[in-house]
Amino acid sequence: MKRLRHRLSVFLAPFVAFLLRLIHKTIRWDKRIDYELYRGKVIALLHGNALGVAMLGIDRGIYALVSRFRDGDIAERFLLSLGYKVVRGSSEEGKPQKGGSVGLLRLVKVLKEGNTVAITVDGPKGPYGKVKAGVILLAQKTGTPIIPVYVDFDWSVRLKTWDRLTIPLPFSRAKVRIGSPLWVLPEDSVEAKREELEEVLSFLSLGKVSEKTLELKGS
Repeated sequence: MKRLRHRLSVFLAPFVAFLLRLIHKTIRWDKRIDYELYRGKVIALLHGNALGVAMLGIDRGIYALVSRFRDGDIAERFLLSLGYKVVRGSSEEGKPQKGGSVGLLRLVKVLKEGNTVAITVDGPKGPYGKVKAGVILLAQKTGTPIIPVYVDFDWSVRLKTWDRLTIPLPFSRAKVRIGSPLWVLPEDSVEAKREELEEVLSFLSLGKVSEKTLELKGS
């Protein structure tokens, strides 16, 4: 039964993506992102905010890191249907046999080629809001900044799942919150930077502003 449900979900993923495209056209955005500002950078988002952020990057050819687990099959078909490119792996530091390191190594190449990468930093299995070290290591290795992004909707449904997945509803007003670039130097503490990114995303999700969450220019 689980296998049948999984296959059905994979089959329906493009249809769900089509529905999200329709919803996207009705959203009243307070700003649009000029993605030329983010070429070659890492966009960091929370797993539960993935649908909102995904709408910002429709048909932009952004690379997304997707879980190597079975649920990742669903996410892969969904994102490909939205015009994303996909790398399978994990945002955890991971061991090669777990898929984490393999995915991050592929993203190093993707970033060095000047592409934009989006990572759900508390995925694939949480806990909610707990940033994994992988995104910090990726930024440190490539010398590219991390851009924290959060999208808030005035009309949405929040599921009672570990990631508190937010489903935007048609004709919602959306507020796009973009944190200041977070650079990770070779000498920086990975743990300290991980905690800093975690704090910034928490602030953005709560609508708070600090010197660490000043917005980059959007359009």
